Amino acid sequence: MAARDNRQLEVQLLAEWWASLPFGWPNKTNVNVGAITLSYNGQVLTPARQRAFGVWNDRADMRIFTGSEIWIVEAKIVNVGAAYGQVLDYCDEYPNSADYKAYFGMPIIPVVVCAFRRDRTAKLFERFGVRTILFTPSWAGDSLANKVFAQSAVL
Repeated sequence: MAARDNRQLEVQLLAEWWASLPFGWPNKTNVNVGAITLSYNGQVLTPARQRAFGVWNDRADMRIFTGSEIWIVEAKIVNVGAAYGQVLDYCDEYPNSADYKAYFGMPIIPVVVCAFRRDRTAKLFERFGVRTILFTPSWAGDSLANKVFAQSAVL
């Protein structure tokens, strides 16, 4: 499966999961969680160059406000360790973002949403406060499972 296919499946996973949440929870996708100052050759880039290189700012898949918590969400087909590293980094950065100003003082919760869960990985990162949400999107039974479990019984 190509990386582009994976990204499309992750976007659909995120959209279907969000649609299952309580109505009225404000959300935003592709959230700029911060603008880390970039340096090149030992020098901090000028503001104009910082904007030009803004494509490298960190962006979380989604931010959700539950009314009492802010969830910074990373969606992955399988909850690999890299997803947890990303979401923890995003949560560390988020208090310095423009998006956080509207929610100042609210607790920031890292969340990984996945279609297939590796329990050991979820339990490891639970110790760091990351919530893992297993959600079965419409494509999970047909699209991915057929590719992963081709020529064998699908669970």
